[in-house]
Amino acid sequence: MKFNPMLFSCPILLAGTLLVCMPIVAPAQDAEQTTVADITAADKTDDSDSQDPVQPAEEPPAIDDKTVEAIDALLDRLRQAKSTRTTIKVAEETIIEGAVIGSKESSYQIASTAPNQFTVYYKSEQQRTRIYNNETTATIAITPSAFTSLEQPLKMQHAVFELPFPMGPYPEPVLALSLAGVDPSLSLLSGMKSVEIADRKPFRGKTAAIHFVGVQDDDVRWDLWITQREPIRPLRLRVNLTEMLRQNGSLDLPDDYQFVLRFDFDMWKVDNENSSGLFEYAKIKDATEYKTLQEYFDATKSPRSE
Repeated sequence: MKFNPMLFSCPILLAGTLLVCMPIVAPAQDAEQTTVADITAADKTDDSDSQDPVQPAEEPPAIDDKTVEAIDALLDRLRQAKSTRTTIKVAEETIIEGAVIGSKESSYQIASTAPNQFTVYYKSEQQRTRIYNNETTATIAITPSAFTSLEQPLKMQHAVFELPFPMGPYPEPVLALSLAGVDPSLSLLSGMKSVEIADRKPFRGKTAAIHFVGVQDDDVRWDLWITQREPIRPLRLRVNLTEMLRQNGSLDLPDDYQFVLRFDFDMWKVDNENSSGLFEYAKIKDATEYKTLQEYFDATKSPRSE
């Protein structure tokens, strides 16, 4: 899961001042016509003389067979899934001296049907955006009153790595663990320094779980909890971006500073039938259509009056 600073929002405490970096998204309208209640209800090149560039084999992460077997129980469910429905609650936490001094909440509601039908709804105080994608069309309801259509639909695996519009602070792991038929290992096990089982303590003291810890090449650390017994499903993903931000060097962070994202999978279902209507945009009355995303950005780059 490679960090994309262009899609990231993070409160950073510097010299007693709270600075907020936000993605380029126009303020959301109060109306919520795009709410998906139907979802919640149910490199370097080779040094040889060859003129053709050759991608070298990626250094394998430090991960033993037992860990691979344990985490594959979840990853295989997604690889083989015909459909999914998920609801994820997100908390962005700024922590100083072990105390949470700032917190922002948001949520995802996602549904998918393999191979390439999906919808992603992201909701926060600043944003209400939903992507509709099927085999023939792709539409982004940027706000409840503005939308645009893409030239061609998205491939689901490609959407995991790169969405055409900012959808939350760190969407790749959310999509990798939510879309049917994708290969989550490309996000969770690639570009890693290590992955290991941390413990098998009950999650929240009551659910039999396996706790994995991964450290990425870019120093992002993630903790993933999944159920230990059938049906296997994700419970929580915790992503600590502190060391990555520190290594980036562009900000002078206090020694006791942490920035953490917590994704709680409140609903996670596979192989339930999804209506094709979930993946088709129905134009909202009086909604403005933009020919391209760039046209939308150009039209909304000036601050709006409250």
